[in-house]
This record gives sequence, C-alpha cells and structure tokens, in this order.
Amino acid sequence: MFAIFIVTCVVAYLGYRLHSLTLSGALLTVVTGTVIGLSFGWFGLYLLGVFFSTSSLASKYRSRDKQGVDDIVEKTGARDAIQVLANGGVGILCALGFLYTKDYVFLYMYIVSIAAATSDTWGSEFGVLSSHRPRFMFTFKRVEPGTSGAVSTFGTMMSIVGAFVIVLSSVLFIEVDLPLFLMLWAIGLSGSIIDTLLGATVQRKFRCDVCDKLTEKKIHHQVPTIYVSGSRLLGNDAVNFLSVLGATVICFFIFR
Repeated sequence: MFAIFIVTCVVAYLGYRLHSLTLSGALLTVVTGTVIGLSFGWFGLYLLGVFFSTSSLASKYRSRDKQGVDDIVEKTGARDAIQVLANGGVGILCALGFLYTKDYVFLYMYIVSIAAATSDTWGSEFGVLSSHRPRFMFTFKRVEPGTSGAVSTFGTMMSIVGAFVIVLSSVLFIEVDLPLFLMLWAIGLSGSIIDTLLGATVQRKFRCDVCDKLTEKKIHHQVPTIYVSGSRLLGNDAVNFLSVLGATVICFFIFR
C-alpha cells in the first residue's frame, strides 16, 4: 500500500512538473491512484498510467495546429481536479465496488471506464487534426473542429483505437478471451458515442458577441458570451463524467 502511494505521488509530481496537471489535478491524481491501487493493485495503476500518458501525449501532439480549437473548448492546457474527476471518478467508484465485493464485474467496469475515457480523449485530441472539418451529428453540416457533438472519420478511427489500446493493455495482467475482449472494447467505445450524443444535445453552448463564434466558454475576448443551447449545468467535464458512467452502467447490466 505504501509503495503504491509513493508511486502515485511521483507520477502526480511529474505530471505537475511537465504541466500536464495543475496543483489541484495532481493532488486528486494522488487520491485517485491510491484508491484504485488499493483495490486493483498494480494493474489498476498501470491501466490508469496508460490512459494518462497516452492522453497527455495526444494533447501535446501537434499542439500548434490545435490553437484554433482553444477558442471553442471550455478548458485547455493542464488538467485540473475537476477534469481528473471527470475521467477518473467513475474508476474510483468501480475500485470501491470491487474492494468491498470482490465481484469481477467491477473489474470489467473499471477497464471499460478507462477505455471510455481514452476513446473520448483520443477522438477529441486527434479528431481536430482531421484534414476535413467534422460534421455535426444530427444535421451533418460542417462545423468548426472541436465543436461538441461533431464527428470526423479520423476522430472516430482514433476513438476506436483508443478503446482498443486500453483493453489490449489489460491482457498483460488479466485473462481475457476473445469474446470478452471484443465486448469490453465495444462497451468502452460506447462511452465516446455517448459523449458525442450528449455534446450534440444537452451540453451547454454559448456564442461570442465579438467574433460570432460558437464556443463552450463563458468568457470570450474578455467579454461574457451569450447562452445559446443545452443545459446550463452540463459543461464539458460533466458530459465526460456522464459518458464514462454510461459506458460502465452498460457493462454492469451486461455482465450481471
């Protein structure tokens, strides 16, 4: 237990020093990693590490080409505590469920939660680099890269790969046959689909009165933006949490 805590602290510190985590994000990473490590052991930390490292690299990959997206998305840069909770909070719940019941359904749910978070992150980070502008899910109109509820072929492919990488990484620690592998992969991918659906329907959106651009930011060009649609309570972090939660709930009912 002490070794797990120390390793988690080191990883959080490195994330903070590399500007992948804010101070609050690093502190919550310690809590998240410790709880998950206590329940799932080194496997839990390893899978969390695969998500964190690959997502950080995806975020920094061709960052200059993503500068236009910064005008649209709600948060950019280092992950804060809320963002860590949005992606890892469901994993904590799965860890607590496994800790008290030892039911393997919570282990599968944990794998799915990380696969869903990775799938969504990879789809978002790589999708904005697509050579073609994405299409909004329901109208199929071309929209600006980074718009919630929009999809691109490249982003979808990377979502599929992201979920695959997590489930494949699990094979190194636990026994997974082909049917189980495919099931976990598909359910993990469903998290990205849920995120896109929520982003297109209930996620809050604003419009800048200065540049007339649709954005997730409440302040743009140092001027308050105008509310356009969606629930005022559901920002990007809330949608991320709900999409991961949705995928794990699907996993629970399938394997129960």
